[in-house]
Amino acid sequence: MQQTLVKETASCEKNAQNEKRTTVPEELVLTAQQKITLSCGKSQITLYPNGKIVIKGEYILSDAEGVNRLSGGRIEVN
Repeated sequence: MQQTLVKETASCEKNAQNEKRTTVPEELVLTAQQKITLSCGKSQITLYPNGKIVIKGEYILSDAEGVNRLSGGRIEVN
């Protein structure tokens, strides 16, 4: 797939709480052939190209203002 890359201005800053923030004007797209892993301490989210998503953590919260729906071929609880 041929893609045209357009350089946009992203802002990177560190605030008073020592947080590093990167802001892009519209959309940030990360693409990888094998997998993408986002991790922080004991928390981790991994995306695989076959559609599998693995979320690991000591405490996982799913919070919705509206409907919070689970759907799948089979849903296992404990």
